[in-house]
Amino acid sequence: MSYMKVSLDDLDPQEIDDVEPTLRAVGYELRPSQMRPSVWEFAPGESNNRHRQGEQEELYIVLDGRLEMEVEGETFTVTADDYIVVPPESWRQMTAEEASQVLIIGAPNVQDDAIDEEETTDPTEEST
Repeated sequence: MSYMKVSLDDLDPQEIDDVEPTLRAVGYELRPSQMRPSVWEFAPGESNNRHRQGEQEELYIVLDGRLEMEVEGETFTVTADDYIVVPPESWRQMTAEEASQVLIIGAPNVQDDAIDEEETTDPTEEST
């Protein structure tokens, strides 16, 4: 087969330890070789962990809702149809102002390389 297809409605929501939003693992189902897509579903007030990536550049596409996004100390509002690209080394976090869905596509497709700010133990690491 030259393509794979899945409906978001067919993917069971997954709760991840120590992470508030719910994950729909699009990438796990489709198994792309060059990117890592996921849909995160936020309830009002939920935040993802403040983190950066080891290798992955991430494209955020807000599918629905309204969130506050912080990247490297700059905070701004994102809503449906907004697209944001964040380089791997930038610290970022999203907080839902209302129920929201965000498609996040990381590339290259590597094992989860998120580095949570709370887990950073290197004294030379700086965060904003």
